[in-house]
Amino acid sequence: MKLKIALTFMLAVCTLASCGKTNSDQQNSDKKNNTAATTTSESTSTTVTANAGSSETTTAQATSSDDVSGSDYSVSDLVGEWVQNDTGNILTVNDDGSFSLKYIYGGTRFGTIKIDAEEHPDGSKTYWYSFYEPDNTLWTGFVCPEKPFNEIYSEDEGGMTFCRNISGKDFPPNVPEAKDIRDTLAFADRLMCGTGVNTDMNAEYKTDDGTVYHKSIDGYYKTTDDVRNYLRIHMTEQFLDNEYGFLFGTEHPKCIDVNGELYIEYRPIGGRYSFEDEDPVVVDNGNGYSIKIKNNDYGAEDTVVVEVVKEDGKWKITDVIDNF
Repeated sequence: MKLKIALTFMLAVCTLASCGKTNSDQQNSDKKNNTAATTTSESTSTTVTANAGSSETTTAQATSSDDVSGSDYSVSDLVGEWVQNDTGNILTVNDDGSFSLKYIYGGTRFGTIKIDAEEHPDGSKTYWYSFYEPDNTLWTGFVCPEKPFNEIYSEDEGGMTFCRNISGKDFPPNVPEAKDIRDTLAFADRLMCGTGVNTDMNAEYKTDDGTVYHKSIDGYYKTTDDVRNYLRIHMTEQFLDNEYGFLFGTEHPKCIDVNGELYIEYRPIGGRYSFEDEDPVVVDNGNGYSIKIKNNDYGAEDTVVVEVVKEDGKWKITDVIDNF
């Protein structure tokens, strides 16, 4: 699709954030003038397809609005989740007209959607769902199809097709999300072993039973609440309490606060996990998804299976199966 629209209006400034450009994205941006690219090199060829800078001219005049007068189309038509057919990239459209496009290999594009109308010389109009970058340049547009619809298609160079999530089941975690899950589990394991947070070996606190703790000098983890809140990002509360509750507030906790500052038990032992830095494998388990992670702890290679569900918009661990 080449949008033959003469944009004659001034758009309101959007404050949403966007990821940085890769080298190949920058090349595409230079070729296509106003295109703002935000994806990684793996997905550039199929996702950076805007042609907002086309030099072609037309006598048609364009108008833009959240709800163009005389049209029964609005941004609310797209609210929900969509998946790109050939890549698995996930598009989420929110009630406020904002969107986010999460690329399967990392990176996210943000922006806002408006309805653009192109009026032809005969008085007829073509309506578009137009996706705008945070700097108000046009990323791409989809012709408004006949209602009802569960698929939208862009005729830009390369083309993009998105299908609506009508199953109600959450789309699976992408690779960066699966790696975040892995890293959270590894962090909890390191805390169990007295590592994971930088400490000052000279700043020691000893309890009545002789347990030695060292003061955290980490700029992020300053209290036990900081540690717990981090683990909560990718662990359900039930899993955290059942599997790692001993880190806090137990008879012999691994993390304590002394005068409002975080101290970690000094316990220099090995942990259970030594994960490979490779892409985890995500599979549908019927109730949610399982993330399979390669573990080579002490040289014995095996697979750790992490069961996850989506809670409050985040993927969270509900169970871990070792030595699979």
